[in-house]
Amino acid sequence: MKFKKNKRVIKIILITALFGFAGVGLIFSGVFVAMRLHLTDVKGSIDSRNEFFNKIKKEEARFPTIKRAQAATSFNKLNPEIECKIMTVLSVLPANGQKILDTYMTTKSEVVADRMINAIVLVTENNNTFLKDKIDKCVGVIDTPSVYGDNPSSQSIFSWMTSPEWQTLSDALVKDKDVINQASHDSGVPARMIVSTVISEQFRFFTANREAFKKYLEPLKVLGNGTKFSYGVAGVKIETAKVIESNLKDKTSPFYLGADFEDILNYGDRDPSTELMSRLTDNTNHYYSYLYTALFLKQIMHQWETAGFPINDRPEVLGTLFNIGFNKSEPKANPDVGGSTITIEQRDYTFGDLSYEFYYSGELSEYFPLGVQ
Repeated sequence: MKFKKNKRVIKIILITALFGFAGVGLIFSGVFVAMRLHLTDVKGSIDSRNEFFNKIKKEEARFPTIKRAQAATSFNKLNPEIECKIMTVLSVLPANGQKILDTYMTTKSEVVADRMINAIVLVTENNNTFLKDKIDKCVGVIDTPSVYGDNPSSQSIFSWMTSPEWQTLSDALVKDKDVINQASHDSGVPARMIVSTVISEQFRFFTANREAFKKYLEPLKVLGNGTKFSYGVAGVKIETAKVIESNLKDKTSPFYLGADFEDILNYGDRDPSTELMSRLTDNTNHYYSYLYTALFLKQIMHQWETAGFPINDRPEVLGTLFNIGFNKSEPKANPDVGGSTITIEQRDYTFGDLSYEFYYSGELSEYFPLGVQ
């Protein structure tokens, strides 16, 4: 009797275990199918300031020097409208104004200065009426007027720069500057464009993994590495990395970059699956994380330029597309800006919005300079 009872218990345990394994298998199969069908891709959202991004791009045509991306021949011949705007920002936000002035002195580019000013307008349009009104009054000026600020602030207008996440992230990026610049050199994508994409992913990682950030990342001043389905400091998915590799070889792909790039990611005699995972998850050297990011951006740039809608100078669009994926990249005249929502210091950003703000903030420009694409 006791033997039969034990046998029945064992049978129940075995059946339970069998169903358990079957359930786990079903879950993994479902995840695999979802990934293959791109059901796990980030859908994101359209940024509420999407119209602003496209509007300022069109307005650049008002300045012949900006339209042609020409540098001023001397610092004394700066376009009066741009000079007025720089002086206005300096009078109200000295830290941000100085970044713009320093960048102009380095690049001599009115287009870069104007875009940096527009990044500030985007942030201040709802919370600094004086600055917004004064900048608006600079439009069309012939002579630069005297501008005086009202209670100038010594802090940057970009709130993410005051966050503990940024202090950690900026230090870590400086540590990685050599491999970032190497990836930039090898891909032909400006280092600052690569960084502007990576910081959005890192902010998302830091804010979503608070305990790990406080315990490990903040004290060591290092970047976070993606987990589960996205890997490395840029959160590149295995499937995305394979598409990047495929695009390098496929001459029929709209993302094909030409013969010069066909072999840039070759594996030699190494096992591709093992080596790819190793490339993306290497904690001691992030070169390949940056290189795959750069090649994604370059392939997207190529697709849009070939279609007649270049976005080489649109960090907000490139950041958005990096976040939502190849299959959502549809070249058009007025591209959407958005992506995943990231909350920093109680303010919500979209992926593209944050990429734009960093790029034109002037932060870390001594390591990753701004320039006209």
